[in-house]
Amino acid sequence: MPAILRRRPPQAAEPRTHPDAAGPAASPTGSLMLLTLLALAVILSIPAARAGDVRSADMLAHTCAGCHGTDGASAGAAMPSIAGFDKGYLVTVLTDYKTGLRPSTIMGRIMRGYTDQEIAAIAGWFAARPWVSTDRPVDGQIAHQGEQIHERACATCHADGGRDQDQASPRLAGQWAPYTRYALETCRAQGMRCQPRKMAERVLELSDAELAALAHYYESQK
Repeated sequence: MPAILRRRPPQAAEPRTHPDAAGPAASPTGSLMLLTLLALAVILSIPAARAGDVRSADMLAHTCAGCHGTDGASAGAAMPSIAGFDKGYLVTVLTDYKTGLRPSTIMGRIMRGYTDQEIAAIAGWFAARPWVSTDRPVDGQIAHQGEQIHERACATCHADGGRDQDQASPRLAGQWAPYTRYALETCRAQGMRCQPRKMAERVLELSDAELAALAHYYESQK
């Protein structure tokens, strides 16, 4: 007689919690993680180029809009605006993501999908776009505190209220304060591994309140 197969009763699935899930009081880091996951979804939704295909700078750069906004003007405080950045700076940063020299949650995996020539094309495309400052209200008292810190510790490299930029330093004026603060806190957490070294030395001396005031000051400089 053939064996009778008995069906096992269905078991209730255990609830899962995504490691990056955030509640109503999500931190800037949690928001950043969610947006970077969105970036991965955007990249994966685009068919890979076949051998011999030539992807235009427009096509390459538009894959970044999900996080960095249309034309590189970010609409979210957890992601930086990158329009109008120095091309050399962007090439360096994107290449460092690709090689792993610059720590990241998702950017490293994204950039490994691009050739050096494509990275240069992306950098050139964003460098040619106009900078767009945030339009958030400014707290004059906090901005003044941040200005004093800037003059004491940052003005040498980030002159003109953070408007000056070059291959080694990005524009900070008009950038989202939550992102700038996140970047400064990340640098401080890395200690002397943060590059450039002179930035690490100065950021290590600043408190949480001072980093927040400094970021607010830069956002106030439109």
